[in-house]
Amino acid sequence: MRVLFLGTSAATSFPLAFCKCRVCEQARINKGKDTRKRSSLVINDDLLIDFGPDTVTAAAMYNVDLTRIRYILQTHGHSDHFDSGHFITRHKEYAVENVQPICLIASEKTVRSLDRWMKSQNPNVDLFDRAWLDMLNTDIRYINNGECVKVGVYTVTGIESLHDIGENSLIYVISCDGKNILYGTDLLQISDKAWDILKSFRLDLVILDQTYGAGFNAGGHLDAGQVVDIIKRMKEERIIDENSLVYATHISHEGNDIHDIMEELAVKNGYHIAFDGLEMVI
Repeated sequence: MRVLFLGTSAATSFPLAFCKCRVCEQARINKGKDTRKRSSLVINDDLLIDFGPDTVTAAAMYNVDLTRIRYILQTHGHSDHFDSGHFITRHKEYAVENVQPICLIASEKTVRSLDRWMKSQNPNVDLFDRAWLDMLNTDIRYINNGECVKVGVYTVTGIESLHDIGENSLIYVISCDGKNILYGTDLLQISDKAWDILKSFRLDLVILDQTYGAGFNAGGHLDAGQVVDIIKRMKEERIIDENSLVYATHISHEGNDIHDIMEELAVKNGYHIAFDGLEMVI
C-alpha cells in the first residue's frame, strides 16, 4: 500500500497564526517540514482518511487526484477533520461534472455530526435520506468498535478512540494485500476493548496521535509520553515487531518543537515524526 500524509497538524495548524514563540518563529523560517496542515491521509489513490479543510489544497500540492477517491474513512466529525463546504460540492448545483461514486465509512453518530455540518451549507441536506445520498452520489457504510467493513480491496476495522464518545469516534485498521495499517489520530487512550482487537493484528505501519509534547497533556488526545508507552506495549503484545514502522501525527503547538528536534527525540524511543507530504510504500 502507498501512504501519503496530506496533513499532520492538530486543529490549529502549525505554526499558530498569531504566536511569536521560539518554535513558531523558527517554523516560519524553516517552512518545509515545520509547516503543517490539518491531519489527513491518502492510501493508494482511492482511499482518503478524513476530508478536512486543508484536503483540497494538500491534494494539489502533492499531486493527488481527488476525483479518484472512492472511499472516505471518517474518524469523527470535528471541523478540522471534516469540511462540509468541500463535501457539498458533490451536488450538481455546484456545476460539477462526472462526479464519481464514493463510499463514506463512519459510525452512525459521526454521520449525524457530518449531517449537522452539511446543514450549515444547505439546510435541506439529509445524509439519512437516500434521495439526498443519490444527489451526492454517495453511499454510507456504518461501522462500530470491533466491526469490519469490506470496501473494494480493503478490509476496514473500526476501533473506539474515546476522543469524542458522543460521536462514537473511531480509529481504523486498514488491511490490504496482507498488510495492516493502524491510523490512530484523535485518540484519547487505547481501551481494553481496543487492545483486544489490536492483538489480532500484526501491524506493518502504526500512525498515532501526538497532539501534545511529553508532560503537556491538556486532554482529549495523546502526548509524546503516552505514544512511547503504547509502542512499548505493542511490542510486548507482538502487535508490532522490528520491521514495523511507527509515526506520530496530529502535532499541535502545545509542548512540541520544530520537526528535527522532535524527530531526534522520537528516534530514541523507536518511532518517527510524520510531516506533510511524507510518502511511503509498505
